[in-house]
Amino acid sequence: MKPGLNTIGAAEIARRIQAGETSAEAVMEDCVARIRQRELEIGAFVQFDADRALSAARAADRSASAGPLHGVPFAVKDIIDTADFATGWGSPIYEGVMPPRNASCVELFLRAGAIPVGKTVTTEFAYFFPGKTANPHHRDHTPGGSSSGSAASVSDNMVPLAFGSQTAASLIRPAAYCGVLGYKASHGAFDLQGVMGLAPSLDTLGVLAREVEDLILARSVLCGSSDKPSPDFDETPPRIALMRGPHWWDGSIEMRDVCQRALDQFAAGGADVGELTHPEVFDRLTEHQTTVMAFEAARSRIFEYSRYRDRISSQFCDLVESGMTVSRDAYLNALAERSGAMRLLETLFLDVDVILAPAAPGEAPEGLNATGDPLFSRGWTLLQVPCLSIPAGTGPKHLPLSVQAVGAHGDDDRLLAAAGWMHRQLAEFD
Repeated sequence: MKPGLNTIGAAEIARRIQAGETSAEAVMEDCVARIRQRELEIGAFVQFDADRALSAARAADRSASAGPLHGVPFAVKDIIDTADFATGWGSPIYEGVMPPRNASCVELFLRAGAIPVGKTVTTEFAYFFPGKTANPHHRDHTPGGSSSGSAASVSDNMVPLAFGSQTAASLIRPAAYCGVLGYKASHGAFDLQGVMGLAPSLDTLGVLAREVEDLILARSVLCGSSDKPSPDFDETPPRIALMRGPHWWDGSIEMRDVCQRALDQFAAGGADVGELTHPEVFDRLTEHQTTVMAFEAARSRIFEYSRYRDRISSQFCDLVESGMTVSRDAYLNALAERSGAMRLLETLFLDVDVILAPAAPGEAPEGLNATGDPLFSRGWTLLQVPCLSIPAGTGPKHLPLSVQAVGAHGDDDRLLAAAGWMHRQLAEFD
């Protein structure tokens, strides 16, 4: 059977529609059919409006091209405001609440011609308490979180693009567990108006996709960067260094193995590879990220904790309560050490284009009552650098494994260009 249009990437969809080789309606019909076929099993969406999506696709076919995403379906994590869908933040407190406007990221996608199909499941307040979503590769395993539904919907070919976000590991980890690309931008790269805040020093918007060119295209729409980032690593492969990091031995054997095998694969492809020893201050980054997140989350969500504690999970109550015990001196000290680590990291990128690191502890854990350990992203999130989860074969349970590519702060275009080369090298990885 010929693969449906729902299986191709966003950039390719846009090219085919522009060339008259297909229509926005035909693409949307295939995405809607896939969602209807699989949604009861996967549970990626909290809201899905097939009629609205198909009507918008027909309207797109009747109009001139609106931009580089004309006719491309996308999904929106349910902490991001949408004027046509309720935004519930994964909490019963806000179930059914209709925002008065679109978040900036959604509006920019709409102006570029993209078509929203619905809102995807998030953990409560983008923290730990999970929603209903299952991993498309094995329904008894977590898809990760908090961008659970976004990762699952892209992985299961329901949509080619979906918005996610990260405050600890909320985008990289679900991308890794679901076997898709997950791009967390440099902190501050994308406007966050209309995106629920949890910890302002950490909150970052990102995108999930199956093709690197789709991430590049999405970035160009969101911040006006080039849709063909330089340098061209096809001519001169990137310089890649593995940084095992302070938690290397806390992950699984298959995680350590996939990182080393990926590095070997890059070397075979012509990349200049090596290893970097992490600076001593990196040993404390996870602790500092936890401190900063708790301190800031306790203040950003104090209203919900004060007024609706009986409708908040015990996990989130614990976060707020722990944050209220963090002294301002401890908080400022964590930020100061973060700043020192950021300066050290800048010097490391003088000699490498990409740092290779674990994306997650291993394959997605069994069970849907938790979303997995955020250990391997906390430090990078604190450092505010761009990160990208790249699929790298499967593990012993036949679930996806991934590696994490880390770039210099603000150098997202270089990271995405390198990631395109890395993704091609790992395409046949097992």
